[in-house]
Amino acid sequence: MMKISKTLISTLQQLMDGGLVAASTLRKDIAETLLAEGLLTVQTHGSRRAFRAIDAIALKNFLQTHYEELRTLGDNYLDSYTTRFEQAAETGNSKLVMVRSCPGFPVNSYEPITCSLSGNEIVVNPPEGGFVFIDNWQQFTIPNDVVVVGIENMENFRMIRHQRKLFESVLGDTPLLFVSRYPQSKDLRKWLQGITNRYVHFGDFDLAGINIFLTEFQQFLGARSSFFIPSDIEKRLQIGSQDRYNNQLSRFRDLKCDENRIQAIIDLINKYHKCYDQEGYIMKQIEVVAAVILHEGRIFATQRGYGEWKDWWEFPGGKMESGETPEEALKREIREELATDIGVDDLIETIEWDYPKFHLTMHCYWCHVEKGSLSLQEHEAAKWLGKDELLSVKWLPADIQLIDKIRDRLSE
Repeated sequence: MMKISKTLISTLQQLMDGGLVAASTLRKDIAETLLAEGLLTVQTHGSRRAFRAIDAIALKNFLQTHYEELRTLGDNYLDSYTTRFEQAAETGNSKLVMVRSCPGFPVNSYEPITCSLSGNEIVVNPPEGGFVFIDNWQQFTIPNDVVVVGIENMENFRMIRHQRKLFESVLGDTPLLFVSRYPQSKDLRKWLQGITNRYVHFGDFDLAGINIFLTEFQQFLGARSSFFIPSDIEKRLQIGSQDRYNNQLSRFRDLKCDENRIQAIIDLINKYHKCYDQEGYIMKQIEVVAAVILHEGRIFATQRGYGEWKDWWEFPGGKMESGETPEEALKREIREELATDIGVDDLIETIEWDYPKFHLTMHCYWCHVEKGSLSLQEHEAAKWLGKDELLSVKWLPADIQLIDKIRDRLSE
């Protein structure tokens, strides 16, 4: 267990406050880790070296995530540590030790998984943004067909539903239980060693991340462990962080792996001199509204005049603003885009669609014109389409999902 001193806490707090600290005040093992993770920058003045945090929030999150003893770092600063440390300190020992008060590890799933805890059945299926913490991990068992996916970053761990398409593209429809080693301890690894399930490790695509898998997981789990590798990783590495690579190179220059798949990733990292954070795989969520404006047996379609989907056709509408209802958003958007006031009628359908860079939730409503002439303010063209003309234009992938229901309505 890590020994924590008041000096170390004070030094870390200075870094989180944006301060410059002498290299001699930060423990060597922690300094090397933070430099390898790209969280610190080094400043030199003659023979003296000093550290400064590149991103104070990222530094705090990393320390709280990876060191159980620092999980309250930054909360009420030194006074709260003094009380806890004094209670745990050994008499006459200037190095103060924290006692573990929260053993175990968190688990998550985007589909219900029936497990057993202390002999009782539990269903792991927390809501979006939540997870279940397993305290009595020695008595926690899961079905044999479940694949355990270890996730290094807590943001990825909390937002697994935003990455479902990614996991399914690599692992198929196998039931998945997601785990994290926060707070950092050996509990998760010991639990993994006691079960027979397959383990897949999803970490950062950098030398330090691969080393974590090799030394802390594969070394103990052997052939039933593997490193999660998306199909587009080479493309992402090309736009990754060179600073992260440079910070890690001196420590992991000689990193090798006997497994061809992993060695191929190491080779790519060294080829492009770049690393890629797993957070980049969290798919952006966009919620919009769309108006299917109906008049005399025809619907109104608009053609996009900008962006990646230029010249494709869509139903007019746009993003919902904070606090708006779908109906309010539609009226505002159509007023801005078409200088027209509309009435919003029944909901047709809510479309869920994965575009390459984001997940779209689109609430689609039947609408009618109340005032105005549908004057184009943003689009490059527009058409009124009858039942037999609905497929005469090139619809956006999400919008075309409505065509069958619209055809049915126009056929009435």
